[in-house]
Amino acid sequence: MSPARQAEALVVAIDLAESRAASVGRRIAEAAEDLDSVARRLGRAGPDGGWSGHSGARARDHAGDVATEARVLSGNCLYLADVLRAEGSRLARSVINWSDDELATPGSGDSRAVEESDRGLALRLKEAADYLAGQADPATRPCLDLSGSTDDDPRAVAGLWHSLGPADRARLARDHPELGSVAGLSSATRDSINRTRLRRLIDAVGGRAGGDELAGPAPALAALAAHLEADPRRHLLDLHLDGRAVVASADPDSADRVVTFIPGTGSSLEVLGRTSERAEAMCAEVESCVAVSWQGYEAPADLAAAGSSAGPAWKHAADLRTFAAGLDEVERMDGDDSPHAVVGYSYGSVVLGAAAAEPRGVAADLMIHVGSPGAGVDSLAEQWVDDGGVARPAGEQDVAGVVSRWDPVPWWSMTGVLGGRPGTGEFGGIAVDVTEPGSGPKAVSSAHSRYFDPGTVSLTEIGRLIAEAY
Repeated sequence: MSPARQAEALVVAIDLAESRAASVGRRIAEAAEDLDSVARRLGRAGPDGGWSGHSGARARDHAGDVATEARVLSGNCLYLADVLRAEGSRLARSVINWSDDELATPGSGDSRAVEESDRGLALRLKEAADYLAGQADPATRPCLDLSGSTDDDPRAVAGLWHSLGPADRARLARDHPELGSVAGLSSATRDSINRTRLRRLIDAVGGRAGGDELAGPAPALAALAAHLEADPRRHLLDLHLDGRAVVASADPDSADRVVTFIPGTGSSLEVLGRTSERAEAMCAEVESCVAVSWQGYEAPADLAAAGSSAGPAWKHAADLRTFAAGLDEVERMDGDDSPHAVVGYSYGSVVLGAAAAEPRGVAADLMIHVGSPGAGVDSLAEQWVDDGGVARPAGEQDVAGVVSRWDPVPWWSMTGVLGGRPGTGEFGGIAVDVTEPGSGPKAVSSAHSRYFDPGTVSLTEIGRLIAEAY
């Protein structure tokens, strides 16, 4: 096999190993939670559980011990996935560069870069081996304040988390169940932590241990669990007790392209399936795309509430900025910056515009406003882009407004209550008219809800915008 073929084979092998390590890690974490659930039920008093006496205590202890061992394995697998995606990709790139140079001029390849990359990968892999061999106990690790050490900067979090070994990660995950909602951790890790937390919250509701705190969000938690169970590829990237969550169709960290979708009025975890369908419909228009359903804000319940205030959008605008920055920084660790488009639909457009109004900007290659009633601000001059951690003013090609002439919702922007509408002469940005050919006044009742329907001009045009975003 030629050096070029060997280099290509190495890239394929590393990608496959990373994907399998992440998948196995997530599955083992679920098995660990199953065992913990068994242990909790064995210890629960009453007719639905409990096993008294010495035998019951032994059974509970054994189930708990096995769960602990499973979490060690899961943590190592997720750690390996992170290392292979970053250090493994670095090694693959250096080998490819060496091969290309050698092919052009024999003896000119940079073997030092290959050796350094190989050494870096080997050292990180040794950390996993030492942890499995019991040479690093999470209980003996010093306490680490992830938030204080990074000042809650998602890009700093990503760098610090990646530098940690499996023992430090295990202690943080054990001591901080909310860690899965911290932007800057890998998506597979966040999914594993959040699924464990979701299971425990649902168990608490079932065991009536949650009290009034969990009574309200119980239906939302149940709907979220059912949505995740329907497709094991989905990743739970954020989870909050107030009914907010973020779900990706697969692992966005290794995707060639990512689309984050912000739904509009009436959206919630109870109707996450509809949001997911729309997000995934856009991704289906392009190759190798992962769709993120960002239900990270409390959407207005009806049109009256939505049209009267931009408050709900501004309340969680910072959460969207933080999420996007963390996603971007983790994805960049493999050395290949994949395009990221953020789509705000209806009232979600107000959220997107509000997020981009802060001078740090939104980490997106393109911000698309669909059926926008306003973007929270009056013009493109108030929009910013986070370009790899460097903020810059948004340009005409960074923002697009997609609208049907028969959609009545965008007309609300004329009131100025929710700001100006992207794609207009007053606001700026790319204007994309997606009025269906032959449609007339009767389309007023349906135009706003059809933007993501298969076969429509609007879905085709949104897909084109996403495909052209770089």
